[in-house]
Amino acid sequence: MKIKKLCSLKKDDVKAYANKIVKIVSKPKFICEKCARVAKDEKHLCHGVPLKKL
Repeated sequence: MKIKKLCSLKKDDVKAYANKIVKIVSKPKFICEKCARVAKDEKHLCHGVPLKKL
């Protein structure tokens, strides 16, 4: 099952996808400008920007 953008996850989604989320957020390279969530790949965030730019 494909996971939604981290920015749009609800509490129940976090419980259901906990193992996948851990992999997505480990060693983050991007941060969402809107909600400050982080991820390895930009595709998991709605307004992701590289951490190196900050």
